[in-house]
Amino acid sequence: MADHDSQQQNATDTSTSRLQLIWDVLVFQLKLAADGLRDVLLSPISIISAIMGLVAGGHEPDRYFKQVLKLGRRTEIWLNLFGYRKHAGTSDELLAPFKEKFFSQAQQNPWMSKAGTGLNKRLDSVNASISAKKARIASASAGAPASADTDADHRPTESAEPAADRDS
Repeated sequence: MADHDSQQQNATDTSTSRLQLIWDVLVFQLKLAADGLRDVLLSPISIISAIMGLVAGGHEPDRYFKQVLKLGRRTEIWLNLFGYRKHAGTSDELLAPFKEKFFSQAQQNPWMSKAGTGLNKRLDSVNASISAKKARIASASAGAPASADTDADHRPTESAEPAADRDS
């Protein structure tokens, strides 16, 4: 009974990890798109600011450009693309309610729950199949002696010639 409970807990943990991965990838893609848009917008703005500085900058021709750089740094901090900042004032704060909604819908919505359960079963099956194949390969390679004509993966080496070619 305890073993069954442990397996059920592992399945729940894996399911939650997969759901978290899906959320993280969605958020990362959204942030990448926002970062790309920011870059597209900052490029012409920086050129315009440089021209303005050259024409009307006086003794500080770089002042407008420095303002663009400051804006770029602030938007970089706010986007928090790679999640380095854990404090308030980032886009993560804006996305938090959507994250809660995403996870609650995944658990409470019958269609999403059923689809998630089915997907998790299939992924578990694929993972088990891959693990079994890895184990077979590891045990086969550990027990098979390597010949002089094969490499570590038991593939013929370049010096390995068919027997008929060696006799001639």
